[in-house]
Amino acid sequence: MPKAMLSDRRRHTHVVHRIAAPVRSVPKEFVHLHQQDSVLLTKWSALGGDRYAVTARWPEGGVFGDSVPMLLTQTIRQSSLLIGHAELGVPLTHQTLMEWMDFTVSGDFYEPENKPDNLFILLTFKPNNPRSLRVELSILSEGRLVAESLLDFSWIAPGAYRRLRGEHADVAWGTAAVPAPLPAHVVGCSRDDEVVLSPSGQVNRWELRMDVSNAALYDHKVDHVPGLALIEAAYQAAHAVTGPGHTPIRVMSTFDRYVEFDAPCWIDAVVVPSPDENVVRVEITGVQNEERTFSVTMDCPR
Repeated sequence: MPKAMLSDRRRHTHVVHRIAAPVRSVPKEFVHLHQQDSVLLTKWSALGGDRYAVTARWPEGGVFGDSVPMLLTQTIRQSSLLIGHAELGVPLTHQTLMEWMDFTVSGDFYEPENKPDNLFILLTFKPNNPRSLRVELSILSEGRLVAESLLDFSWIAPGAYRRLRGEHADVAWGTAAVPAPLPAHVVGCSRDDEVVLSPSGQVNRWELRMDVSNAALYDHKVDHVPGLALIEAAYQAAHAVTGPGHTPIRVMSTFDRYVEFDAPCWIDAVVVPSPDENVVRVEITGVQNEERTFSVTMDCPR
């Protein structure tokens, strides 16, 4: 059951150009990155109450290439982390946990001629509890609403996180063998080093390639596979089962447990019935050690 998107937020978008321009630059630490060039955000400001504004610029090329899905998910992720740390008191020393993330995007936003130089992001934050936030987010390009997102994230103190992670808190970074990739065109990539799926020998099942040399997904050493890499795996799996021309216009993601580096993670994809006859719905599931780790549902236009 997809969580409802915030259609009533559309009525707020006409006011954004009357809001004072954000005035502060964005430190890479606020978005959990080690490479400043990977920071897509440029400035932010508080609008009063629980509302904030962020501006972003999508560069030509760069570590994320021209992948609209990757740029979009990074923009959502970075905007939420920025305001959490800079305005709402989430400690930089704590670990943040993405619990789920849904978003919709206009289909024509994938067209090359519509790639934006600048984006305006409007965010509203509401506390779920003292260590968890609900984020409502709208993205505008040239004053036009092009995407909306709804997500929950929480945070945990270093000592508690270490106890939670146990033996997985210290990971042998980059030592695991990385299996051969699928052909890049099968998953909508232009280069083999962008591919995160490997053949499994089974139809519509692949092994996740945990390739830490992929700087777009592994900016720095972490003790588990980042959520961004899992969403990218879901995009590539959906492309593999639907073929070219079926770019997702709605993505619904739930993260159940950490994906570890010390065991294979299997990515399964299946086309399921959709209530909209104009949409192809794909369900993607990650399984590790016979337990579900995450699930993503993607709706793509026929």
